Amino acid sequence: MAVAEAFILMLILQGILWLISPYFPATLFNKKMITMPIMIVLTIIIICYAKIRKQTLSVFPKKFSKGYIIATCVVIGLYIATPSNYTEGFTSVMTIIYGSIVTPVFEELLIRGYIWNRFSKVMTNELHIYIWNVALFTIWHLLYIIPNFISGNWDVAIFLKLVAGLGYGIVLGFIRLKTKNCWSTILAHGTLNLFMI
Repeated sequence: MAVAEAFILMLILQGILWLISPYFPATLFNKKMITMPIMIVLTIIIICYAKIRKQTLSVFPKKFSKGYIIATCVVIGLYIATPSNYTEGFTSVMTIIYGSIVTPVFEELLIRGYIWNRFSKVMTNELHIYIWNVALFTIWHLLYIIPNFISGNWDVAIFLKLVAGLGYGIVLGFIRLKTKNCWSTILAHGTLNLFMI
C-alpha cells in the first residue's frame, strides 16, 4: 500500500509539472522559473498532506549539534559566494535558488521525508526502505525526462540526469539512513546541485 501511495503521489506531482510547462516559452531558464513556484506550492501541499495523514517528515535532527550548525553555515556561505562566480546576475541567482534550495527542499521532503517515513511504518528493515527510496528517487528523475523523450529532445545530457538521479539517490539515501533526518539531505542535495549548475 505504501509503495502504491508513493507512486501515485509522485505521478500526481509530476503530472502537474507536465501539464503546466508546455504553456510557456521553451527555454531552460523559463522552465526553471515556471517550475520553481509550482515546486514551492507542491512543497506546501506535501507538508499539509503529511499533517492530515499525521505523518512526520523528520525534517530537523533531534538536536542541532555543532556539526549541523557548521554545515548549515558553510552551505549558506557557498550560496552567498557562488553568484559572484557568474556574470549573468539575476539569471544566475534565480538558477541557484531553484537548483540548490527549492528543488532539494521539495524532493527531500517528498522522497526522504514523507515517503521514507511512510515506508518505515510498514517496513521494519531499514535497508529495504533505503533500497526502495533509491529506486523511487531514480524513477522520480525518469519522470522528469519523459516529456523530453516524447517531444524528441532526447540526448546524452538527459540520460545523464537519470544516472545522476541514481547516484544522488544512493548518496542522499545513505545520508538519510545514517542521520535519520532530512535537514542533512537537504544540505547535501543543495550543495551537490550547486556544483552541478
